Amino acid sequence: MMKNTWTIAPLILGTAVRDKSQTLLYRDYGVPLAGALLAWLLVNGDERVLVDAGAFGRVERPEVANRYDQTPEQRMEPQLKRFNTSCDQIRLVINTHLHLDHAGGNDYFPKATFVVQKKEMEYAQNPLPIHRGAYDVDFSNMTFEYADGDAEILPGIRVVFTPGHSPGGQSVLVDTEKGLHIIAGDTITHFINMEVPPGTSFWPNGIYVDLRDCYWSLDRLRDLGGFILPGHDTLVMKKELYP
Repeated sequence: MMKNTWTIAPLILGTAVRDKSQTLLYRDYGVPLAGALLAWLLVNGDERVLVDAGAFGRVERPEVANRYDQTPEQRMEPQLKRFNTSCDQIRLVINTHLHLDHAGGNDYFPKATFVVQKKEMEYAQNPLPIHRGAYDVDFSNMTFEYADGDAEILPGIRVVFTPGHSPGGQSVLVDTEKGLHIIAGDTITHFINMEVPPGTSFWPNGIYVDLRDCYWSLDRLRDLGGFILPGHDTLVMKKELYP
């Protein structure tokens, strides 16, 4: 492997079926669409970085189990074990945003530092009433470092600011031996969001705080030209390792 290039392993931490209109704004009402709770293990030699952590934490919460399905094999420990990794080996977690389904599993990593956008944490601490459930995670015992816009996290790993779905969303840019790969979080949730005519904007999903910001972020990721890994598509599991 070239220096400062990484591999990306998708981890499936649960599943759920939602209305397709949550994925494609104003389209396909009443059509079911299966999705996945995903995390991403980035590996470069002995280095391990996790992007997102799913909804299920170390302690079972009925409100999570009622919303998502998880088999024993989809728990965090066996998913990491597939790649000879344990929770204690993870010292850095990048959260694309702080919604429950991406940060609920943060408590698996008591030794880790968590990287999130400053604007995201500010909003998580005081969300609008309709969004309080989305941020129902106790972050008080976690160590955070804050990005304020685009930032290099490690050689070969960067974050770029992609608001819209949430006020402080970020996407993770990963250099691999086959070029740039982009972990989009919920800026792009499924591959079908990108099935649009060439040169046009990707289709936004149905959950957002600012639709204009969504379009700005979608165009930004499109124009980067990398291979985009969406935040909830079960199809990413067709490959065990990217690239």
